[in-house]
Amino acid sequence: MPDFEKLIQHQQLKQPKANQRLKVVDSSNFEKEKNEQLVIQKNGIIVNFFGGFIGSVIGTLTILFLYINNYLPVDLIKLK
Repeated sequence: MPDFEKLIQHQQLKQPKANQRLKVVDSSNFEKEKNEQLVIQKNGIIVNFFGGFIGSVIGTLTILFLYINNYLPVDLIKLK
């Protein structure tokens, strides 16, 4: 066990000081990143909304086209 204790002690002594390990970062960088993330998130929500809406319209029109041309027979009377 003494070897283990010496190893731990050596690692603790060899560590760099706190002022060497820590880095001061300008807070304005974080604000810019947050603003960019908000813009990206808002754009993503808009794209998802319109993408889903357009997809549902295309799907509905496809089903109606197939039904009108008798490629998709749907008998609502039989469903009762």
